[in-house]
Amino acid sequence: MPFSEKLSKMRNDKGLTQQQLAAMIGVGIAQVRRYEKGNSSPTLEVIKNIARTLGISADELLFDKGEGVADKRIMDKKLLEQFEMVSKLKPHDKEAIMTIIDSVIIKSRLEEVMPGQSDAAWTNQMRKVVKEFRSNAKDYTADEIDDIVDEAVQAVRAEESGSNVGV
Repeated sequence: MPFSEKLSKMRNDKGLTQQQLAAMIGVGIAQVRRYEKGNSSPTLEVIKNIARTLGISADELLFDKGEGVADKRIMDKKLLEQFEMVSKLKPHDKEAIMTIIDSVIIKSRLEEVMPGQSDAAWTNQMRKVVKEFRSNAKDYTADEIDDIVDEAVQAVRAEESGSNVGV
């Protein structure tokens, strides 16, 4: 879809008149009309103002779906908007957000590698191991076996989390 049609559609989708858009992006109404008729192209500064005003990325304004750089990398538009806002924060605040993001990513990766005890497949596997352990550990009480199993699970989880912290 040509830029002129996209601009008109997006403006209408936001419920703005040409006059309102013109005032918000800092150009005259005649210029907005030329943009929407395809008789003129905006400068990069005006494109940025249009994108901000309409709450979209410049990619959405300039490219068809799937053609833009941001579209290819970040499919979640809300997330893309949030990253754009984060990029304008002070370095200390950016660092705090990056730490949080890194922590969530590591947590997710650990859960993939070492699923929670509610995971049926993992639980079934552990039951088989414990059953085999019990059959070969006749000199131990049930409580002692449970303690050994609990310690082993904690050790495996600690080892997995330690080996994946820098991922």
